[in-house]
Amino acid sequence: TSSMCTRVFWNDSGKELVVGRTMDWPESTQPIWIVFPRGTKRDGGMLAGHSLGLANPLQWEATYGSLGVSVYGLGTVDGINEHGLAAHLLFLNEADFGPVDPTKPAVHAGLWAQYLLDSAATVGEALALLENIQLVMVEAHGHQASVHLAIEDAKGDSAIVEYIDGKQVIHHGAQYQVMTNSPTYDEQLALLAKQDFSHPSSDMPLPGNVNPVDRFQ
Repeated sequence: TSSMCTRVFWNDSGKELVVGRTMDWPESTQPIWIVFPRGTKRDGGMLAGHSLGLANPLQWEATYGSLGVSVYGLGTVDGINEHGLAAHLLFLNEADFGPVDPTKPAVHAGLWAQYLLDSAATVGEALALLENIQLVMVEAHGHQASVHLAIEDAKGDSAIVEYIDGKQVIHHGAQYQVMTNSPTYDEQLALLAKQDFSHPSSDMPLPGNVNPVDRFQ
């Protein structure tokens, strides 16, 4: 299986802020545009109308209205809220949210992006919210929700959030403009650092494949 999603955030033009992502998946994710008004009530333990049986699901009410794109009708994979906070979920093989801790409020991975769009106006606020919840892996259509998250806001701030071996890893700053897929973001940055594009010439080879490393570079 080849997973080829890419998110690019253009935040250094001095004019507009523009973000784009591709959804390159082996089949249609049955996307639907959905407008969610303020006050929408949610349960972090409900998936497509069915309870996941979580001991401590987070329940909340949307503070902000948002526009989202659903994936398989099970959750939001892309969206933006009325304050300009946007969120994008991309596939990551290494994603591991860790064992379920019944002492922490739980949100299943399909509602990860939507919870932040409902509740935060900036990247900083979104990251603070993640300190108090746990994410729970779910499966649908034969695929686990092995995802990592890119978020950006109307001020040009950006963050990449991954859960590796059950631990949260965050890269926060306007310089984090691009996210693809595997390997982990730390490894992507290390591989990029080995490349020297400072003296380009007509003979210099460039990354040109469709794999996540070449797309990131």
